[in-house]
Amino acid sequence: ILPTMKKIALVLLMSFFACYALQAQGTKSDIMSYLRNEGYSPSYDSDGDITFKLGKYVYYALVRDNEDYSLVEIRAQFRTEDKSLSELYQIANDLNLNKYLCKCSAYRNDDGDNICSISMEFITSSASMTNYQMGYILQLIPECVDDLLNEL
Repeated sequence: ILPTMKKIALVLLMSFFACYALQAQGTKSDIMSYLRNEGYSPSYDSDGDITFKLGKYVYYALVRDNEDYSLVEIRAQFRTEDKSLSELYQIANDLNLNKYLCKCSAYRNDDGDNICSISMEFITSSASMTNYQMGYILQLIPECVDDLLNEL
């Protein structure tokens, strides 16, 4: 009986680690599948992030894996020459005061361009959670983008 119990425990332990490894790899493929099923044409950029077009704008899905879950950020970013970085900081701060689900940030990229971005984040540990969250974000983020672009 004891050797059988050890085998069962070993199989359960191996199954747990296999599921964890699949979850870490699976979040990006879950997002890609969701976007394709919803009629988008996602692709990977040079950094391995997912890109897709929603309306007139390109969005990015960035995935950071942890031990038990993945953190997903859906982001749109806009280069602007009409506003200084200080003005973009103020726009971002003002938008963030009135928005709870999306976050606006401003920065200067490596090329010296002023960038303003709007993003939403969620945590997931399964395909069903990813699909659920993606559905909501794709409904909500266009309004946040419109609000940002109205200020730019």
